[in-house]
Amino acid sequence: MLKEERHNVILDELRSNNSVKSMKLSEILRVSEDTIRRDLIDLEKNGQLKKVHGGAVALSYIPSFKKREVLEKQTKHVIAKKALSLIMDDQVLIIDGGTSNMQLVNILPTDKKLTVFTNSLPVASKLCEYSNIDSVLLGGSILRKGHTTIGLQSLEFLLDIHADICFLGITSVDPEFGLTEANLEETTIKKAMIQASDTVVSMVISNKLNTRQSFKVENMDKMSIMITELDPTDGRLQPYVQKGIKMM
Repeated sequence: MLKEERHNVILDELRSNNSVKSMKLSEILRVSEDTIRRDLIDLEKNGQLKKVHGGAVALSYIPSFKKREVLEKQTKHVIAKKALSLIMDDQVLIIDGGTSNMQLVNILPTDKKLTVFTNSLPVASKLCEYSNIDSVLLGGSILRKGHTTIGLQSLEFLLDIHADICFLGITSVDPEFGLTEANLEETTIKKAMIQASDTVVSMVISNKLNTRQSFKVENMDKMSIMITELDPTDGRLQPYVQKGIKMM
């Protein structure tokens, strides 16, 4: 079967199911998973899908927060433990939405003294359990799939905040195209979070590397620190190191 024919089959599966698994595609098309991986990379470069661990999803498909929370849970826990070393008493933090940020909040020591601003409903709910943390939920409209607040009210609140660190949830990163998201209003909020913070940290599972969404948040150089499950010297991270980003 020609490459173009395989690509058409993959896109047909995506249109029907919103997501595809490499193993299943390998069986359907009777080719190796390496061939499928290369096909998915080609289709992603053409802006026709988003490659994820073990397969791909349609660009229009964003899993709910609850579904995303259980995906790669152990990996996110490893990344969150690295991020924990950056948090010191008496800091002012902005913690964005996202399941990796939720993992970080779940393992915060109970004796940490912090002020935390967040637009994440699950993060705000969890912070209620910490007696030493002053937490503020940014107001605004609710983005249902992300369980976050967006809109003018959130944006105006961020204009009056100066944070030590922003833990920025991000869907896709690419060394040349930058930080990108699938929702335009969410993109606007993330821009404001970056501007309101001295240091911008993002916890990124490696399958988000070299991917892009429809809406640009900022160039890569706006990120101070990127934390992945990989060793900081891993070759896959070098294009980001060349942009001046510290790796953890």
